[in-house]
Amino acid sequence: MLLKELSNARGIAGYENDVRSIIKDNILDYCDKMRTDAMGNLYATQSGSGPSICLLAHMDEVGMMATAIEENGIIDFDTVGGIRDDLLPGAVVSIGEKRLSGVVGFPPLHLQSKEKKDSPVKKSELRIDCGDIGPEDVQIGDMITFETSFRSQGDIYMGKAFDDRIGCVCLIEMLKAQLGIPITCIFTVQEEIGTRGAMVARTKVNCDYAIACEGTFALDFPGLAKEERMPVMGNGPAITISDNTLIADKLLRESIEAAAYENDIPYQYKKPFAGGTDAGAFHLENGTPSGVIATACRYIHSPCAVASKKDINYTSKLIMAASLRLVEGI
Repeated sequence: MLLKELSNARGIAGYENDVRSIIKDNILDYCDKMRTDAMGNLYATQSGSGPSICLLAHMDEVGMMATAIEENGIIDFDTVGGIRDDLLPGAVVSIGEKRLSGVVGFPPLHLQSKEKKDSPVKKSELRIDCGDIGPEDVQIGDMITFETSFRSQGDIYMGKAFDDRIGCVCLIEMLKAQLGIPITCIFTVQEEIGTRGAMVARTKVNCDYAIACEGTFALDFPGLAKEERMPVMGNGPAITISDNTLIADKLLRESIEAAAYENDIPYQYKKPFAGGTDAGAFHLENGTPSGVIATACRYIHSPCAVASKKDINYTSKLIMAASLRLVEGI
């Protein structure tokens, strides 16, 4: 299963090679041109007539990097991408090319003062314990990812890096569908540390429209007011009106909504002015009309996310339907 393979693959910002190799293997027979730029972005193009569309999905995931190694096998680290400090204690991780197992350690409650127990967890207090390792086993700069195995349960998928391996899956399916329209699927790097790959990609490609395809947060949590629960896992693709990096082009957004209506695809909106995507960086080069279609996932940027199989399928279907509609005329 493609999502399983991509979810289990490891690739923080700047270390996307394994993810890119899987994507290349899956799209090689379905694109007219394929290339990689110096930054590491992967471009896959299909020819056709009509307005051209760029679809973006990022390959990198949140994770960590080794910053120092102590003699007793304890590793100092820093996070790569946005991870809450209090999600880290007890997480099992995979370190470096050898995929050594480690655990993020934190002093037990028994040894903490009351003041310490009541205070927030700080990343600076955490270390990764690898047990018995030698100086050749771990190097400063080694990639560290959550050691999470993909699994499914009914209509539910669980795994790491759904932000944005779900988007990568949707773009691969788009290419395999061979719709005969002019598209460039851009699998970007380093989105989680500031959409850096998209900043480079926007100077390499000209297009009439751009859509970022994402795995985003779901807000269907107990205790949240009903009006705050947007998007909700299971309610279809989430369409962005605005976020911290983009005011989605109104005509493009309305065309996406019309494509959903015409193809019986349920959809919802993402909470405005929250988060950001590659579209926020991409549209700034030429003012390209841009938008975002995403799958709502619970617990993104954590050791394990949860997503609905139906949502992913609907997201893929909407990306295709919206692209066809844009080519026919907005």
